[in-house]
Amino acid sequence: MKSVAGIACLSLLLMLYSLITSQSEGAQILGRWSAPMGLVMLVLVLTFLAAVLLLCGSNILRRVLSSVSSRTADFTAGLLLVVPPLLFFLFWFLFPLPLLERRSFVAGAFMLSFTPGLLISSLFDTRKLRTVLAGTAVMVLALCAATVLGEAVLREIMPKSIFNPRFGLRPYQRTSLEVDLPGVTPGGTLSTNMWGLRGEDPPDRWDEYLTIVTVGGSTTANYYLDDSLTWSSILQSRLRDEQPLTWVGNGGIPRHSADTHSIFVREVLSEIGPDVALFLVGVNDMGPFLKGSAGYGERLPDSGAREELFAGSMVLQLLYKVKKVYIDGAPVVSQNVDPYFREVPMEGEDLPLPSDLHDLLDDPDFYRARIHRIISECRALGIMPVFMTQPLLYEDNEHWRGVLETTQWLEESERPISAAVFWLMLETLNHDLIEVCVQEDVAVYDLASEIPHSSEYFYDCMHMTEAGASLVGEKAAAFLLEYLTEEGLL
Repeated sequence: MKSVAGIACLSLLLMLYSLITSQSEGAQILGRWSAPMGLVMLVLVLTFLAAVLLLCGSNILRRVLSSVSSRTADFTAGLLLVVPPLLFFLFWFLFPLPLLERRSFVAGAFMLSFTPGLLISSLFDTRKLRTVLAGTAVMVLALCAATVLGEAVLREIMPKSIFNPRFGLRPYQRTSLEVDLPGVTPGGTLSTNMWGLRGEDPPDRWDEYLTIVTVGGSTTANYYLDDSLTWSSILQSRLRDEQPLTWVGNGGIPRHSADTHSIFVREVLSEIGPDVALFLVGVNDMGPFLKGSAGYGERLPDSGAREELFAGSMVLQLLYKVKKVYIDGAPVVSQNVDPYFREVPMEGEDLPLPSDLHDLLDDPDFYRARIHRIISECRALGIMPVFMTQPLLYEDNEHWRGVLETTQWLEESERPISAAVFWLMLETLNHDLIEVCVQEDVAVYDLASEIPHSSEYFYDCMHMTEAGASLVGEKAAAFLLEYLTEEGLL
């Protein structure tokens, strides 16, 4: 028992070290820790004192534990050896909290997860202990067998991603679309090529083609439009009128922002190696305007043990998706759009705006920094970056000032805002994009100023109808034809 108490003391010291050397954002105690973190430290300190007493041979604690162990069934003791470490592993994997990035805290918490079972088992007699260890071994083997079987089944029914599985780019998927949206024909097809992108398979004579990958969120993916009606497909058709050897792959992924596009460049475009990466960005970067730092979102890290486990295990990928949908409330494709987009009257006063909307942001330069990073990463790979600003149904006029902004996927902002204010925020990011591209001498097309703010082109506030996608494809093609001709690629 003393050895188990020693393990508990070491585990608690590691966890306390991580907490004491950390600093909370909302510091309330000594200017360093929040109230919840202070409470956790207090609990850990009291538990540490109990472990020290047990290590020193406290008869009271020993009698209490002996009483508990005498009433504990063999099977329950085995569960205490298996379940707490498993639950901690799943929590560490599924919830990438800053504290769980501290190695000392993770090591201490993982060691501590074994101590309840070890403490109870250390008080069993030899015969009962053997039974517990045998049962524990059976549970571990059964868990391993179930995991292996699950991996085999999932790999059979779910094609493995060619690239980092975080993107969900699974090859040769085919989905029939049955939607009821204004301006969208029901009964289309959503399919992917050998790389998991929408569009044709890459050409065999890759080096002879002008190759383009469109990068963006759901306004690039055009998920509810047939393959042939996305703006990326229209772009390819129009470019082929002038340059027959042209290929365009659609790399749009719903909810991806400029921050995530950087990962897409490093993980996907670095492998594909297109001539041009065409970015439609802006609307998915609105979170910091509406929710401060919470708008930056939570995702798995770009590297490290968690990322390697995620990339190698289909079971963990499935668990992560279940967590994102049922715990985080992330929308799935069938729920990503309101087919009955309504204009809700604005009640009360609108958000008062400063003369410079950047003053609403915790970090006024966050978007410019993201664009700079994308440009740098593209250039390092020899890929030409081209950007387009994000169009929207809303605009700044009297009508939209009286309409509540109700975009579902952005969740609830700190206070209601009008549709007109939402547009002004997006326009701020659009202007930042143009400013950075001018500084970096990178091509940028102000698409937002070219697409009318009309329900003919949008079935909700941002997603395009077939007419909208067609217009975007035509406008983007005309811009690229002129620009690429000047650059000598056409």
